[in-house]
Amino acid sequence: MASPSSVSAAAPITPNWKISEVLQVHPELLDVLIETAPEFKKLRNPILRRVQSKLVTVGQAAQIAGLEPAYLVDRLNAAAGIQGPVADKSEDSSSSIPKPEPPWVDAATIAQWIDVRPYQQRGEEPFSAIMAAIREVPRGQVLLLRNTFEPTPLYDILGQRGFEHWATQLGESDWEIRFFHAGSARTSQQPANAPDTARAHDTWDDPTSTLTIDVSELVPPEPMIRILTALEELPDGASLLVHHVRRPMHLYPRLDELGYHHDTREIGPAQVEILIEKPAAPVPVIGAR
Repeated sequence: MASPSSVSAAAPITPNWKISEVLQVHPELLDVLIETAPEFKKLRNPILRRVQSKLVTVGQAAQIAGLEPAYLVDRLNAAAGIQGPVADKSEDSSSSIPKPEPPWVDAATIAQWIDVRPYQQRGEEPFSAIMAAIREVPRGQVLLLRNTFEPTPLYDILGQRGFEHWATQLGESDWEIRFFHAGSARTSQQPANAPDTARAHDTWDDPTSTLTIDVSELVPPEPMIRILTALEELPDGASLLVHHVRRPMHLYPRLDELGYHHDTREIGPAQVEILIEKPAAPVPVIGAR
């Protein structure tokens, strides 16, 4: 994915750019986005803009607004004075075909319900609250989510955990999304050119029990997703060493809630290491009743 740190202002905007990246390189495009579709009006709010623009790509934003991604890409490039590549609009033709409502929408029991609109109004990241709720949904049941927009980035994340989705727009900035626990989790594929971020690494105290990941090039909420996923796969009693660009303040309460020990040290400008220790499994007491 092209990002502002690696391209010039003359580089064409693509569907994979985050909205935050577009506005960082071309801040003048904020008005263009707002004029393009009513769904983008919330970007006028600096708090919502800071939270939501980091989560959504240009392609996903187009889908949220009911536009073809190619149209939004072309409009942004034209407004920025860039001769961008013309996307193949035939690739998006299938997205306009209505899908039938799955039978589980009315039949499945709602196990958890969460409204994250107040989080977004406060400028807070609701991802950890959503993931905490999703863990409490048994197979065959539903998480009901209320949100200010259709959270298309969340679909792939929860799809990898075996959840199907169905979204309904109830009003302006008011969406109801049902996530059904189908139980058929997908295995995420790491790009072939991705760095080897999971490897044995000497730690501060124990050189034999640590996995290392580097989330310094990721944008929220991807670092938290990557860290929590790695912790779930980590053996009991082992440690996770995380390379980051900042102290993950929203992650610490979640780690405390899960019972993980953690320590953070700053090793340079925009260079932070977080050492997270996963609790050992309890030792069974012989003869206990």
